[in-house]
Amino acid sequence: MTRTQRSSRRTRLRATAFVAALSFVAAGCATSNEASSSSGQKAGAAAKCDVTKEGNVKSSGLEAPPTKKKGRLRIGFSPTAMDTYYKRVLAGVQEGIDASGGKSKVKLDVQAPASQSATDDQVRSVEAWISQGYDAIAIALYNENALEPLFKKASEKGIPIFTFNSPVVCSPYYVSNIGYDQSEGGRAQAQWIVDHYKNKGTVKIAMLEGLPGPHTSERMRGFNSVISKYPNLKVVASQPAGWTRAQGLSVTENILTAHPDIDILVSLYDEMALGGLEALKARNLQGKVAVVGYENMSEANAAIKKGDFAATVDTGAKQEGRNIISTIEKYVADGRRVPRTVFGKVTVYDKTNIADFNPDDYVYVPPAKKK
Repeated sequence: MTRTQRSSRRTRLRATAFVAALSFVAAGCATSNEASSSSGQKAGAAAKCDVTKEGNVKSSGLEAPPTKKKGRLRIGFSPTAMDTYYKRVLAGVQEGIDASGGKSKVKLDVQAPASQSATDDQVRSVEAWISQGYDAIAIALYNENALEPLFKKASEKGIPIFTFNSPVVCSPYYVSNIGYDQSEGGRAQAQWIVDHYKNKGTVKIAMLEGLPGPHTSERMRGFNSVISKYPNLKVVASQPAGWTRAQGLSVTENILTAHPDIDILVSLYDEMALGGLEALKARNLQGKVAVVGYENMSEANAAIKKGDFAATVDTGAKQEGRNIISTIEKYVADGRRVPRTVFGKVTVYDKTNIADFNPDDYVYVPPAKKK
């Protein structure tokens, strides 16, 4: 074997070992609270994935410390995609900036990936923010393993990381995770069903799940923890529908072919539920099969008023955005410690209270237009 061949072989072995290590970390994240390996941690530091629950997640001690920075704060903001949910979060972020004193106090750099799976876009954004010495980075996680080395680098440079809408966080380098308890959203869906169907004999339920991952697993865990206590409420089908309306339509069509007598269609996101509604309408089943959604998108809101949806869960997306800014300000500008989890409440809307929802919650409202 030549020197070149030996060098090439060593390179391949190192690459194989690196991929194996990443796979091991990914497996740790997929199992929520199970221990996972994370390179670069201090000896004895907890190496686990936190299923974030308000008030019970302790700091690792590896995050960037609080500061009392003066002047204008520079904040990098990266959702996993700029969909309807994150647009509401961003509206809250903008209103949070207004409450803090406006653009003279906070410079916000919004960089959304081209798609949820476009992790390279997030990596490039975070790399740029670190190199430019931003004061804080707020990021929603899709592929945390790809970002972990950058989180470590940011923390070592004194740039705090704040995650949001992330039900499971494995990194020891984040300061706070801001959002809501995802399992509580699933429990709220199930509780609405219990309240309305527990005394109605056998009730057949079909589920539209999202992509495999912590958002789906946490919402399903919450749903099942409630519904499993009522034997008459039977989940007869539960299939992934990819978070999209098109897949919600096709998956619901397949479910209806196998189970034409379902009573309730539950979706872990309103986009899928709206696709499911199209399938129900094609069979003249709208209003006959109760649709229970998740997110309170404006179209779902309108569907409740029309009678096409029975209920949906609002997860406080706009308040989440406000909380992102207020939490960063406390930590970075005021030098105050903040909770590891900063969670808002979920609210179930149906025909009894949908009129109480303020449509301003969907959009950014400038200070001059606030009532």
